[in-house]
Amino acid sequence: METYRTEEEQIEAIKRWWQENGKSTVFGIALALAIVFGWKGWQGHQQDQAGEASAIFDNLLIADAAVERDGSSVGTAQHLADTLKDKFAGLSYGQFAALYKAKYAVKADDYAAAITELEWVLAQRPSEQIKAQAEMRLAQVYYSQQDYDKAMKYLTGLAKTGYAAEASELEGDVAFAQGDRSAALVAYQRARSLAREQEAPVNNAMLDMKINDLSAAAVAVEGAK
Repeated sequence: METYRTEEEQIEAIKRWWQENGKSTVFGIALALAIVFGWKGWQGHQQDQAGEASAIFDNLLIADAAVERDGSSVGTAQHLADTLKDKFAGLSYGQFAALYKAKYAVKADDYAAAITELEWVLAQRPSEQIKAQAEMRLAQVYYSQQDYDKAMKYLTGLAKTGYAAEASELEGDVAFAQGDRSAALVAYQRARSLAREQEAPVNNAMLDMKINDLSAAAVAVEGAK
């Protein structure tokens, strides 16, 4: 009889626990399942988005090759870049698309549009690689507009990026344009040194010519003293 009473008490205890906690337990399980399946669904959506963006980007690369080759397919390239930027702004594909749009704007001498596209890229908080590329292009655009202060603003942050050599050469161009030949020569020499230190060293004939011309001019000035 004692055993029966104990089992009965256990059943009653289970009933009371279920009444007190059963609903919250079911809710917790349902919430956990919703999170798991929601996460998987979100991952699937992200994969679908990335797949679609990748396909469009591949077509953009093909169109861009035609633009570079003979100037054709500009309209197609622009359309594809617009589509990527509008639909996938949060992905690298959309940000690269804006870089292409900036390039086409420069080709059309529309520097204001190029600046707008490049600043949009930076506003998306892109990866360090894309950020550096956008800053390098902004510096080049501002240099072409003779806005040397803004050009230098973007160049100063590129010293430890893959654009260090290119940025240093442009620093030399800025210094030369401002009449500071000594600073220009130092920047050019630094650019050549950085280029030679790269994993795939680059020979820049134009940079060598700049260095040779300034070096010869410096020697001539010293000799005239």
